[in-house]
Amino acid sequence: MITITSSDVVKKPSYITNPQEITFVEDAKKHIKKSVVLPYVLYERVKEQIEDELYLFENRKALSQSRYDDFLEVEESFAEEFSK
Repeated sequence: MITITSSDVVKKPSYITNPQEITFVEDAKKHIKKSVVLPYVLYERVKEQIEDELYLFENRKALSQSRYDDFLEVEESFAEEFSK
């Protein structure tokens, strides 16, 4: 994983257009991560999880808090397995 700023993107656009690893784009002044760029192969592996999380996030008010918490537990376990 690498962290770059927007000025790094201007200098070397391939960080965004052809990422070789997970790339975080950081606000240069505040040093806060604003975006993340995934290599497409990695995106394909986590696509379904991302879509599920976005659905739940967008419909959070319709779900009970316990159901949302259950989903987050499952997602965390998936992330731990994926990172190994």
